[in-house]
Amino acid sequence: MTTTLAQKNMEAKKKVFGMIQAFWESQCLYVATRLDIFNILSEGSQSIETLAEKTATKAEKLYVILRALGHLGVLEEQPGKIFAATEVSDLLVTNAEPSIGHFAMHIIEPAQWDAWKELETCLHTGEVPFERANGKTVYEFTRDEDWSGDVFIKAMSFLTDHAVDALLDVFDFSRFGTVMDVGGGQGGLISKIVKRFGCKGMLFDLPYVTETAPAYIQKQGVAADAVQIVTGDVFEGLPTGADAIVMKYFLSSWKDEDALTILRHCREALPKHGKVVLLQCIVPDLGEPTVCPDGIIPSLFATQIMVAVPGGAWRTQKEYERLFTASGFQLENVVHTGTNLSALEFGLVD
Repeated sequence: MTTTLAQKNMEAKKKVFGMIQAFWESQCLYVATRLDIFNILSEGSQSIETLAEKTATKAEKLYVILRALGHLGVLEEQPGKIFAATEVSDLLVTNAEPSIGHFAMHIIEPAQWDAWKELETCLHTGEVPFERANGKTVYEFTRDEDWSGDVFIKAMSFLTDHAVDALLDVFDFSRFGTVMDVGGGQGGLISKIVKRFGCKGMLFDLPYVTETAPAYIQKQGVAADAVQIVTGDVFEGLPTGADAIVMKYFLSSWKDEDALTILRHCREALPKHGKVVLLQCIVPDLGEPTVCPDGIIPSLFATQIMVAVPGGAWRTQKEYERLFTASGFQLENVVHTGTNLSALEFGLVD
């Protein structure tokens, strides 16, 4: 059947309405997560009155938000204003392991929201929207604000848990005697690598970031002596002793000049046979798929990075290759996974 001009126009309007409503959806999701709604419903169905009592909110106003989440398929609304959990809401539970609920709270928290309000102005001034809105960098903010810092670390741990199992099924780390995770946070990635492949591990990050790492690594069932925790500043240098350096979603936080400094320190820290394994979501070039298998849209995440950090950006594969080539590396292997994560393996050029 031929699509009429009116039908095409209506489809275009639906797309625009969807984009307009997207921030309403995210705010409803954020509020419900902050109120522990998904944690409460994981214990069983609840009436709106009970949910309001447990969250110290007004039942009639809370209902409006939860009804919307019901229409979006996040919750199930039953007769009598009873709400029940769904497969979607189960993913958003935040009182157990790091979850996508932590990631949602990190990305949608007021400090991030305020940053997006400054995007238009900063396109003219060249400022970092997050810094203009909050008076400090995102890293300083998460260091200084206890709740935000805790949510940020758990959000990053979730991203690791979400993507790494698929990676480890297709990328072999057993070739390396010691693997160092640069910017590795609590140690989720290096714990999985060590446990899966039997190699030694090193975790490198800022001191305040790694504070919870020993307990977290032990909780993963990894022996205390299997992962060496080293703290420091990546711009001052990296420790030696690793055969491979892994960076997950890390290099994308820095502008090209800073990324080149980091890669120079990687080169200085590695032996001649050493490798850098860049674990990253790759922004597609023209003609390539624009949505990852797990639903992440790299170009939108690239915009979020630009909003949050100075000069940071998710890059295309060609852009990463140019940075590594300028730093004395060459691309040797590319492995894609079933999520948003790809592994780009670089070796040193003699």
